[in-house]
Amino acid sequence: MSDLMQILFDYIIDHTHETYCLQTKRAMCKFYRDIARRRLEEQMSDKQKELFEEYQEYNMQVEMEELYAMFLAAFDQSAALLQRHTG
Repeated sequence: MSDLMQILFDYIIDHTHETYCLQTKRAMCKFYRDIARRRLEEQMSDKQKELFEEYQEYNMQVEMEELYAMFLAAFDQSAALLQRHTG
């Protein structure tokens, strides 16, 4: 990702991403996910909890990479639309 695209991505994550998330079922899904996570953790041994924490870290990384990919796709589509109207 170029420096300009990284700046745009960071701005979106810091300033507008949450606004758009409020327009989805994200909060409800997160609520139920957190309940399930707590129930699961109550049944885990300490060693299992360590492994689960590692899993969660990788899961967060995957989610961030998916956001990057969605940003890049939207950026490319915007550029393609702009070229059609200015060309």
